[in-house]
Amino acid sequence: MPRGLTEQEKESQRQLLISHGRKLIIRYGISRVSVDDIVKEAGMAKGSFYNFFSSKDDFLYHLVFQLHEQGFARIKTVLRDISQLPSAEKRVKIKRFFMEMMKDPEQRFFIEEHNEVERFMLRYAKDGLAELEAMEQRNYQEMFNSMNLKGKQPEILQNYIHIIFFGVSHGEILIKEFIDPTIEVMIDGLLDYLEV
Repeated sequence: MPRGLTEQEKESQRQLLISHGRKLIIRYGISRVSVDDIVKEAGMAKGSFYNFFSSKDDFLYHLVFQLHEQGFARIKTVLRDISQLPSAEKRVKIKRFFMEMMKDPEQRFFIEEHNEVERFMLRYAKDGLAELEAMEQRNYQEMFNSMNLKGKQPEILQNYIHIIFFGVSHGEILIKEFIDPTIEVMIDGLLDYLEV
């Protein structure tokens, strides 16, 4: 009789599915990737997928949740790393971080596909959307608590960040060659507001 998988082995398989599914979804889009595609890419049996996820929608929810968590972890690391730097150096590092995030293929995909991700969440995972929003609020709160906001309203900062990221999701109405310079101006405005 074969032995069962350890919890570590199960988590390793789950992460393998997420990793391969993530690559496929970023390459082809949410609607064009099936469970069959994911398990084939991961080299696993289809039944294995359903040991971890109840459906493709459940898989997508976990993927989106993980991407949000990883994005916030990156932001928190940068904030910690720059906390003791002089203001001019902070500005340079924050701008570089924002520009790198905007160019990151995974971030670009989820920025550009934000509307499709949101439609999916509203259609298939309403409870999941509430959990995702709660996680996002928790992470923003932790982030703001670690910063010296000098009496600034954290809600304005949160809106500003969303406007920068999701404003570019409508690239079809923007002048392509001026997107990066526009983002830089917006980041400068955010940093001016924060008095950095």
